[in-house]
Amino acid sequence: MHANELSLDEEVALYRDGFVIVRDAVPRDLTFNARRAINMHAAKEGVRRPYHDLSGTSTLPDLVNSSPLGEIMRNAMGPYDPPQSAFAAILYPQPKVKAPNFGWHPHVDGMWYSPDIPKTPDDVDSWVAPRTRHFGTGGATEMGANKTPFFQDQACTLALGSFTAFVGVALNDQTAFGRGNLCLLKGAHEEVERFFRMQRNTGGVVGPEGLGWPRLSPVGDNGVALTPMPRAIRDQFTDDAGIPVPTPILLDEGDAVIALHACPHGASINEGADPRMNVYFRLRRHRPGGATVLGDSDHPDRGWDGEFLEYGAGYDPWNAAIDAMCDHWSEWDFVTEEFLAGLRPSP
Repeated sequence: MHANELSLDEEVALYRDGFVIVRDAVPRDLTFNARRAINMHAAKEGVRRPYHDLSGTSTLPDLVNSSPLGEIMRNAMGPYDPPQSAFAAILYPQPKVKAPNFGWHPHVDGMWYSPDIPKTPDDVDSWVAPRTRHFGTGGATEMGANKTPFFQDQACTLALGSFTAFVGVALNDQTAFGRGNLCLLKGAHEEVERFFRMQRNTGGVVGPEGLGWPRLSPVGDNGVALTPMPRAIRDQFTDDAGIPVPTPILLDEGDAVIALHACPHGASINEGADPRMNVYFRLRRHRPGGATVLGDSDHPDRGWDGEFLEYGAGYDPWNAAIDAMCDHWSEWDFVTEEFLAGLRPSP
């Protein structure tokens, strides 16, 4: 079983790459209980992604709260709310497709999503800030199919939800690429942070609809898609064919991955024989005056259904979120002057 803190090599990997794999982070009895609970739910309720369906039990949160992973996160990140819920992500086997990297496409977490968007460029009124019927009010009260607000704040200055760490625990064997692996865009976290700073410094929207990040993009011969991440970032991490280069996360049962919010990620197609079973947590370092973070939401400054939360006088959750997005290491305790000095070459 892994120790209760990251090794120096693991800290360096997290700092350098934007993510780190932690082997044997969770005991097998906890992964067994979580896998059993998910399968029992699926047998009763059918095959779907049980976002909140298992929130009434501690089985999923126990993967963090009752394992070394909880202390690993506390020692690396600092104080945080122990998760009360989690996101069970099950990818069932799919037909084989001729697609690079098992169909992987990266995105930055926390953006509004809906399958109901304009279908052709002729239907688009604005690539940057579309306001056709597909986008409802086009404001902070409009919720996506993924339960994420169109804008986080009522003034519509922040179009992206955020948190500190995206943490995944494997419940079964994913040690070969092609088993529905999570993939990450290695090293892109610093470029994402720089991009957020650029957007903030222009005084406009941070996230989609801000400078350099149109809400929509043309795709293929005559298609339209939501823009999952800024093109300026994507282009820095592509191969000669212009395809983003993934790092597939190869996990066995009980292994975990810790990634920054700023590290673009996405799932890949499962061409194996068994469902891929991961449990994900979205954790945030404690912010004095901030909301209690339950552990599954990509918009923790709002309620799960988009309700606005009450905050004390003097606390601005939107500025606090933007400041953290523009200085992500400010929310990680292991990044000290001593740690950074050890990374610098000797004179």
